[in-house]
Amino acid sequence: MVSKYYLNLLVLLSLASCLDSERYSLQPASSGSPGDILLVMNTKLWEGAPGNAIKNTLYTPFDGLPQDEPSYDILQINHAGFGKTYKTQRNIIIAKIGADQPESKILVHKNTWAKSQLIISVLASSDSAFVDLVNNNSNKILALLSDTERKRLMQTYKATRDEKIREKLEEKYFIGLNVPRGYKMDVEKSDFIWISHEYRDIIQGIFVYSYKYTDENTFTSDYLVDKRNKILKKYVSGEIEGSYMTTEALYPPIFSEYRLKNKYTAEIRGLWKMVDGLAMGGPFVSISQLDETRNRVVTIEGFVFAPAHEKRDLLRQLEAIVLSIEIVE
Repeated sequence: MVSKYYLNLLVLLSLASCLDSERYSLQPASSGSPGDILLVMNTKLWEGAPGNAIKNTLYTPFDGLPQDEPSYDILQINHAGFGKTYKTQRNIIIAKIGADQPESKILVHKNTWAKSQLIISVLASSDSAFVDLVNNNSNKILALLSDTERKRLMQTYKATRDEKIREKLEEKYFIGLNVPRGYKMDVEKSDFIWISHEYRDIIQGIFVYSYKYTDENTFTSDYLVDKRNKILKKYVSGEIEGSYMTTEALYPPIFSEYRLKNKYTAEIRGLWKMVDGLAMGGPFVSISQLDETRNRVVTIEGFVFAPAHEKRDLLRQLEAIVLSIEIVE
């Protein structure tokens, strides 16, 4: 027999959930561009050691770009100026330093004043305690911001994906990918697809390719780069006869491994260039997974060509598309 207490608890939880959902639906959309951070910190601190600790963290160069670009852009304001106008910013870091903060800690809140909002409060009793706290948690702060930005983009692209591209990839290649509207399929081979978005002098491209899995040493940086170069030489030619795309060897790609949707994933970030062609190049990000059902390796990668433009946000956009990969079982 279900107790009255248990029923009352269920009612309270249900009401709380409804209230949270209603509150969220009434909130304004968060403002600001991807990569923007609003830092609430008084100017004296901003110009001193606490500000330097924040700068050293958020201005860390974004991985895999041809020129250094900071991971995030910071807009600093004083606490007195932190009013309604600023409270809808997508990413907010609030610094609180003083004797009224006896315990050094970092608090994380979401959707306090706007939808899809991240707020990080950094609390410390002194300047030195603040610096230590930020320095010791620098990687965690960056990872949290990166994960939040990526999920925002992935949600947007899922809602705005090109269903025709999605259906073709699933039916013909057994791959799910959330490619937003505005992209078009340029090349369709049995083992290679080229999808692109071109505007002004900017190109954002996506390659999807696969090959038979034969060796347990496949998922190493050297193997994946070598396979990448062979496939791109075959399918991605330049404007000049005999030219083709390849991986820039002067700056070794960054290799990492992790689990994506509970599936082992090998990632490479690096630079591409054209061989025997025009002086073209840019960054790329590539992930590879094993399709056990079909005994093949599937690689999805995004590349940017944007001469004279900053490339951080363009590559972040492609990263969100690439990481939406689903192998259709």
